[in-house]
Amino acid sequence: MPTKIMPPRVKTFSLRFPTLGVVRSQPHERDYPEEFPTPWSMNVRLEESLTDRLRGGSFTGIAAGSRTSPVFRDRAITFSGTAVTAARQGDSTDTTFSSDLSDTARPARLQLSEAGTTGGAVVAVIAHKDAYLLGFTATETWVLTGDPATGVLRRVSDKVGIIGANAWCVNHDTIYFMSSLGLYSVGADGSGLKPVSEDKLPHELSGLTDSTCTLTYQHSDKGVYIHLESDADWYYDTDKDSFWPFDTTTSDSHVLIGPVRIGSPTGYGLIQTIHGVLAESSGRVDWRIVIGDTAEEASDDGKAAITAALAGGDYSQYVSGSGSWSAGRSKASWPRAKAMWVCLWLSSSTAWAYEQAILETIPFGRFR
Repeated sequence: MPTKIMPPRVKTFSLRFPTLGVVRSQPHERDYPEEFPTPWSMNVRLEESLTDRLRGGSFTGIAAGSRTSPVFRDRAITFSGTAVTAARQGDSTDTTFSSDLSDTARPARLQLSEAGTTGGAVVAVIAHKDAYLLGFTATETWVLTGDPATGVLRRVSDKVGIIGANAWCVNHDTIYFMSSLGLYSVGADGSGLKPVSEDKLPHELSGLTDSTCTLTYQHSDKGVYIHLESDADWYYDTDKDSFWPFDTTTSDSHVLIGPVRIGSPTGYGLIQTIHGVLAESSGRVDWRIVIGDTAEEASDDGKAAITAALAGGDYSQYVSGSGSWSAGRSKASWPRAKAMWVCLWLSSSTAWAYEQAILETIPFGRFR
């Protein structure tokens, strides 16, 4: 009696948007979880701008704004070297010091140090509501309560400082600032100093030395924009606790979904079909399959492909299948890509909004 040959078992993956953003360390060796990060993206975030829904898509960042010199208690505040100078109250041009203690409006000078010691070079000062003046060196945080001539100076941290004069922004009574140790927040009164999402902070934002770094808080977006000189800018979503890179010089947007293990621990899988679902008003989205024998290889190749695309270079060596989707539910494509791990690379030059992508795979031989 002839042996009945069973067809290979079809496995279906419903690929959602990477809700966790770009994180410090990609958890490569894992099966597809409920929530996951992306190995790399550009100009996308979870809350897409087309329909304002939490399903991902294109995102337009903002450029860094200008910043004026601080004024605190009607005093112009400047700093140079180790000194912070507060001009006479009501007269920003008068910095002539006086020994007349009865002159409470007199100019004042202070250092970010304990009494009798020399402070470090001042990097930034932040005035807040005439109540507190935060001061930073590269490795320390201080707060002045009260007037510069008569107030009380207190050290908040002797390990956490700031990397640049404009590397901070304000959200009501909370200050966000970029330290060489990462993104931090602190109360305007110096309370509650803490790292922001230390376990998620992308490694690109750790160990920064960019003194031109500028932070901007956008209330409408509920997020911190981190502007850098020689690297991608970043948006930190304070509501969703996620980091997303962006580039204001291009409208192209990219995101990697995965890596997804379509094979077994010892064997390959084959993508038989793929189709995507976009919002009804979405622009066209190009999709590409990036494969790897390991999750790390698929992720690294996906990031390299996006980097090459943004630079106008050739990325064909990374792609094992491609196509495009228009608004709504697309028809199935047959990429026939063989791999153990895959990343789905989505890109667009228009505004778009993502619902999901569906992969159907079958086992396809042992890994050798």
